[in-house]
Amino acid sequence: MKFDIGVTAEPCEGGNPDRGCIYLGIIDDETGPFAATAPALVGGQKAFWATVNATGGIAGAFDVTIPDDLVKDGQYKPDVTVQKYTQIADSIAALAMLLGTPQGIATLDSMKADNTIAAPMTWWSGWGFDSTDYGLVLEFGTNYCFEAMNAVDWAIQAVPAAGRSTVASVGIVKFPGDYGDDYAAGVAKAAEADGLKVAWQQVIIPASAGGDPTQAEAVAKIAADPVDVVFVVSGPSELAAVVGGAAQVLGEKVPIFIGASPTWNPGLLKTAASAAFELGIYYQSAPFGPWGYDSVGHEKMRTALGDVPGNFFFVAGWASQYALKAAFEAAYAAGDLTKAGIYAAAQNLTDVDYEGMMPARSFAGAPNDVFPRGSLMSGVDTSAVDGVSVLKDFFTGPTAAKYDFTEPCAKP
Repeated sequence: MKFDIGVTAEPCEGGNPDRGCIYLGIIDDETGPFAATAPALVGGQKAFWATVNATGGIAGAFDVTIPDDLVKDGQYKPDVTVQKYTQIADSIAALAMLLGTPQGIATLDSMKADNTIAAPMTWWSGWGFDSTDYGLVLEFGTNYCFEAMNAVDWAIQAVPAAGRSTVASVGIVKFPGDYGDDYAAGVAKAAEADGLKVAWQQVIIPASAGGDPTQAEAVAKIAADPVDVVFVVSGPSELAAVVGGAAQVLGEKVPIFIGASPTWNPGLLKTAASAAFELGIYYQSAPFGPWGYDSVGHEKMRTALGDVPGNFFFVAGWASQYALKAAFEAAYAAGDLTKAGIYAAAQNLTDVDYEGMMPARSFAGAPNDVFPRGSLMSGVDTSAVDGVSVLKDFFTGPTAAKYDFTEPCAKP
């Protein structure tokens, strides 16, 4: 068995003494707009590997570990993310997490030089293309663009069915950069296909980056230029400010809101905006089911994590690791756990099983043929551990189903 950086014949600390060790690193956000998500994301990933190790590890020969000293705060800043990657590159076999789209893009050239593959914590549509990510990024779930398309297609049926008027116009409140742009592109493409008007797009700055914590400008836009549905592509604190502020200003005239997957945190139900969320005006699109979803993978995750305040980010952390596990197993089977060997194995994964958390998928082949397009819709449910429950299980709307996916929906 060949191996080099980030893999040792010696056991992991506290690991099985008869196995070697595969070391993973993490670059998360502990001080930026997604700081509140870090404990759950990292917790989900560590729990995943603890479960793998307890059931044989990688082919009974290697445990996988994420030591605390290889978990770095990228601050949701591209330059800092690159710096943090450089600090740990010579100690890891792969990145268990690379958080943020601009941050990930900025790090790709350094990763390419090292043959370091990564599980992203971002659902940018560009990760589906080797021409964009060099085949280094093993994304999981559908992308922001398809998620948004499905959300629009769902809304034109579900919003009137809930007693609201027919959806004719939409607005978009979004972070700058590829996260906001990719989801917004999906909204725009589906709106065009469905004959809807995108009345406006309002860019908001994360509060952690100096943006207005009340997001007063976005609230004023929603009030001054009414639309039937507002799509929000932000972090949780910004979502609370926008939805809570709009509900306070508009009262019964408040529109429906649909949030991109990273916008929601159940802690919002304990904020001043909780009353607004409990009005039934907010819905959540997502690439996989919430904490309470019924799947083998979800059940394993809940058992492993025990009594934690479950949320989307625990699920994301856990689900993000399946493709890495498949790559390590394939590399081991080929007798080559070097970084180059792991990278080569990742290029030929044809059947990654997510234990029902998401449909199985291939990473080999043209994105238009193999990239997953299905997503779910959830609504606020104060009785659910993570504050939402599924309203529509995995589906692919007509816009996403017909879309010719030959390039990223939004480019950096």
